[in-house]
Amino acid sequence: MVDLFGKKKLADRIHELEFSMAELRRENEELVRTLEKREEKIRKLASAYQEAKLALKATEQRMAASTAAGTTILEERRAHPPGTRLSIREMEGLMRRLQTCRSPMDDLLTAFLPDNSGLPPEAERYARAVKSTRGWVFLRYPQLFTLLLVPPFPILECSSAEGSTFQLDHLRDLMEMPVLVVSAHAGDTLLGVAFGRDAFEVQEFVESQVKEKHSKGGWSQKRFERLREEDVSNHIEAVLQRLAEFRAKYASVVKYAVLGGDLSLMKQIAPALGLPVVERRLDRHDEKRLDRLLDEVYGFKCYRIEQNGCDFARQ
Repeated sequence: MVDLFGKKKLADRIHELEFSMAELRRENEELVRTLEKREEKIRKLASAYQEAKLALKATEQRMAASTAAGTTILEERRAHPPGTRLSIREMEGLMRRLQTCRSPMDDLLTAFLPDNSGLPPEAERYARAVKSTRGWVFLRYPQLFTLLLVPPFPILECSSAEGSTFQLDHLRDLMEMPVLVVSAHAGDTLLGVAFGRDAFEVQEFVESQVKEKHSKGGWSQKRFERLREEDVSNHIEAVLQRLAEFRAKYASVVKYAVLGGDLSLMKQIAPALGLPVVERRLDRHDEKRLDRLLDEVYGFKCYRIEQNGCDFARQ
């Protein structure tokens, strides 16, 4: 049949245009979605940028504060350099040197202070930083040196003296203080009595089995902790039993109980000591090197102070 009016061509053309329109509509929808995603991404980037800007500002503020704090700490360290821990041997050497000091001006100053009261300003700054609970020993040779010592045992009374020599008798008494030592560690506690810095008069190691690590097989964590607590409790009971025997024999001789080790054990042992307690950071003791433990018990901490002419407030 002859298409006299070109109807088929027109129908084909309409179909092509409809197809093109559908394609354009799909492309438009795709462009709209892409634009929406881009706008969402821009919003997220703007939000992230704002958050980063705020975080950067906060970081800069923290860094400025940290720098200021670091500067303050450095200044404090310059003003208060760390003290030197003196072992028994080092302290004996210092004592020998102090004994040789002589002044024709009778101005060598020795002071024993229970607290910071009376210290000159340059020493008082050290005392505030260190915060000794055992008081201070203050030694000054004008124009030569000033020493501030943290003693191993508390200074109970305030005293000071000036003369041609240093008055060191009380220092010697501190180094010969009879004490009961308890180095408390789970499963391994040392009880010892020392009549001075040279050696233990008697010592005993209370040892018992205490689980140290959780077994990965067989036991739950809670069961392990319960069993370990039982082991520790049994160990403390054994320590307290031996401690009672030590107290019965030496309570009239010793002046202090030096207690250190595991904090949890110390809290349970302290009430049973029946003596003034001096707490120390005592590491796990070595049976073959008890001299190291005596260094911790009888050692001093020494600070050398720059002199600026400040006078000591006499007591």
